[in-house]
Amino acid sequence: MPTPAPQAEQFDVAVVGAGWNGLISAKTYLDFCPSARLVIIDDQATVGGVWSRARIYPTLFAQIKHGMFEYSFYPMRHEGITEDGYVSGETIHQYLVDFAHDFGLAARSRLSTTVTGVVQLPDRRWRLEIAGSAPIECEKLIYASGAVSHPVMPTWPTASSFTAPIIHSYDVGTHLDQLKAADVGTATVVGGAKSSYDTVFLLLKAGKRVHWIIRDSGGGPLAIMPPTLLGRFNTMDVLTMGITTMMGACVFNTDGPVLHFLQRTLLGRFLAWLYWYIVNWLADSHAGYSKSENARKLRPLPHGNGMFWGNAGVGAASVPHFWRTFHSGDCTVHRAGIASLGDGNTIQLDDGSAPFKTDYMILCTGFDKSYHVFDDATLRRCGLAVIMGPPKKEDIVMTRYNKRYELMFFRLINLAGLCAFQDTCYCVRQPNRHYRWLISPTLAAEGDRSVYFPGFIHSIYTPVVSETQALWGVAFLLGLLDLPSKPEMERDVATWNVWTRKRYVVQGPKNAYGIYDFISYINVLLKDLGVTVHHRRRNEGSWLSRLFAPTYPTLYTGMQEEFRQLVAEKQVKAKLSKVKS
Repeated sequence: MPTPAPQAEQFDVAVVGAGWNGLISAKTYLDFCPSARLVIIDDQATVGGVWSRARIYPTLFAQIKHGMFEYSFYPMRHEGITEDGYVSGETIHQYLVDFAHDFGLAARSRLSTTVTGVVQLPDRRWRLEIAGSAPIECEKLIYASGAVSHPVMPTWPTASSFTAPIIHSYDVGTHLDQLKAADVGTATVVGGAKSSYDTVFLLLKAGKRVHWIIRDSGGGPLAIMPPTLLGRFNTMDVLTMGITTMMGACVFNTDGPVLHFLQRTLLGRFLAWLYWYIVNWLADSHAGYSKSENARKLRPLPHGNGMFWGNAGVGAASVPHFWRTFHSGDCTVHRAGIASLGDGNTIQLDDGSAPFKTDYMILCTGFDKSYHVFDDATLRRCGLAVIMGPPKKEDIVMTRYNKRYELMFFRLINLAGLCAFQDTCYCVRQPNRHYRWLISPTLAAEGDRSVYFPGFIHSIYTPVVSETQALWGVAFLLGLLDLPSKPEMERDVATWNVWTRKRYVVQGPKNAYGIYDFISYINVLLKDLGVTVHHRRRNEGSWLSRLFAPTYPTLYTGMQEEFRQLVAEKQVKAKLSKVKS
């Protein structure tokens, strides 16, 4: 007799993911609905997401300075900070652990718990299948697994005698002893993103010989900035200045005389070109790409303008003395792809060079969105993927909008004085078809306010972006936020997705990418909510400070309180109006 299926547990809200986005989304929902039955689910053994205990190690540092990598209302301790002000992985992990405990989220968390399937029920509730446990059903779903939770593991033709361990950078933190072992003399790192720089540094500091493979057909190596500019200004301070946002010609930020001057006049476009030329020169000089042929292979593409385009992402040399360690270490950079893994633990590249032996392989090959738990129908309705097959009505509409904006943004990029180019790599995923990079226009237009998807945007300002997304998303779930019509939302989706595809020609076709545009994005969300606390604080200073003062999270302190006050005032007006009528 078959065993009966376990009865589903019932919750008001389920949050998938216990990182920056999941934790702040859970707290924000509970701020509005303290009695809600809310559960947080994560497959790691601790909270933290990317910064969970298993994913950090001693030489891992964030690419942003202390004081900027925190929620607006919850300061981070000044511990584990480099002399340039960058924050260690250990400090970030402890910050998120403390946050979960201080706001009662730890008791609501189910860790080491894997979601294997997600479906929407006919009554608009959600059902989550849980590995080895009873399923969970909920009224509201906050899917906050993030953009870096599902490792991409490429494969190659492999000889049966190739026995060298192969791991993803996702697992470096749990393989430290093996990587540092005496029998590992040579290690191979595959990929050119931020995780590859962290891994190469770790291996070189451990005294290993390193082969660093970055294929020549993709976005190339990370565009990596120095920790400080001119030895005085923290790079992350500069990236959060108003002037940097304006120089990027962002589609979210087009109003005002300064922007008109910089983006639509010959002199302004020249100044924008000069700004990025100087930034590139400072980054190239600090890295020392010209010191050797080996180092030249790490110069970001396109040469001379890599910092603007950010093909493989943009980062900072946050770990102390990265370039000194690289130049003095035993590291060989290969700009080629892998052809095969052969006998005797050898790697054959596709450029015809001689094979070389390795004792360990670490794949820093990025992440895919963790949408494998959804079926095709749910993926489409939630705007999570474009499914192959006969086009649906929304596909035809989006294609029409996409074509309309393609030419517009191509001209805009050229007006910025920066020559666009095309990447040759195949794009497996596309950005979500989400209004404000958070919700499905299809579901919202049907009156379905049961789900939103925070954290699927790439930026360096994760805590405040996630805090703002949480406030916007919870307001949406609770019906406290008015939305435009479906056609307006679809136009907005097309505008944003075409923009990122043109602005970030390698990363944009795959992801919601806003590496220089996060402040403008935050402002868009807060404008929707009617929140102005950040503008009031910014306007307290001079016009020079508005252009050149760094943007710290404390600028946004009180955003939730202001929104709650606006909601209360709106409710009072509605009651008075009803009484009068």
